[in-house]
Amino acid sequence: MNRLGLWLFAGLYLGVTACGLTLAVRASQPLYHYEVRQDLSVHFDNADKVIEKVRSRLKERQKVIRITYSAKNSSLDDTDKLVRELMQFACAETDCPDEGDYIGCQLGGYNSAFTEERTDDGHKNVIEITPIYFTDAAQEIETDDAVRKVIESLGLSDDAADEEKVSAVYEWVCDNVQYDHIHRRNDSYRLRSAAYGALVYRRATCMGYAVTVYRLLRELGVGCRVITGDAAGEYHAWNIVCIDGEWYNADATWDSMGGGRANYLKSDSDFGDHVREEKFETAEFRAQYPMAVTSLKGK
Repeated sequence: MNRLGLWLFAGLYLGVTACGLTLAVRASQPLYHYEVRQDLSVHFDNADKVIEKVRSRLKERQKVIRITYSAKNSSLDDTDKLVRELMQFACAETDCPDEGDYIGCQLGGYNSAFTEERTDDGHKNVIEITPIYFTDAAQEIETDDAVRKVIESLGLSDDAADEEKVSAVYEWVCDNVQYDHIHRRNDSYRLRSAAYGALVYRRATCMGYAVTVYRLLRELGVGCRVITGDAAGEYHAWNIVCIDGEWYNADATWDSMGGGRANYLKSDSDFGDHVREEKFETAEFRAQYPMAVTSLKGK
């Protein structure tokens, strides 16, 4: 098949159209722009709109996300890669607290299916993505309400500094969420890894802690990411948080269980028990999130 010659139209229920080439971020572009590329046999030149629709469906916890398009040629060769990109970019960081890591870290993967039908004008194709969510739409409504109540309870002033916000959120999470030992090994109980588990049931494992810290701080306008990797020989999740332009490590799970603040606002050199996954060690990621050389004292 002639890859560069493929011309297709795509939609997500509401008739979003697409044609041409697809999907790769260019750093010089705004956060929501996804630069086209030419190495896949399925392309959307309005990738921004398609990705926005996928993101909105994920936020709504829609059970099946359908992408329909027509093409002059068969175009299923690289659909798996296309779906991976769509999901990757749909879970990319934005300015919204309930997007970015909040979506991506509360997904247990997804299944996908592809159908192709010959028509007089070429091919009519459908991509179906079935996400595996940790929570449903009703539980997310409860989570939103719990988030509002926690933030109100913190009593922060409108001009509170970022360090004050981080301290208030961290203290609340460490003091009010217990580690979910009961479900630690129960992979089918996904609420252990969701903000819902931490905020509504007040029990969570490491991902639940980390995504709760992320959601609360992002609601308060503080930079935060969820980091995954290895800690003390086990898979683990923690946060990096931004104060005055520098990023610090913070592990609410360990400090909740230990009762102290030994893992709060630490530089990498003081956080040696934690080893990041490779995707968080790239030069690009490190440049975007520059870590502080020294820990904040007295924490």
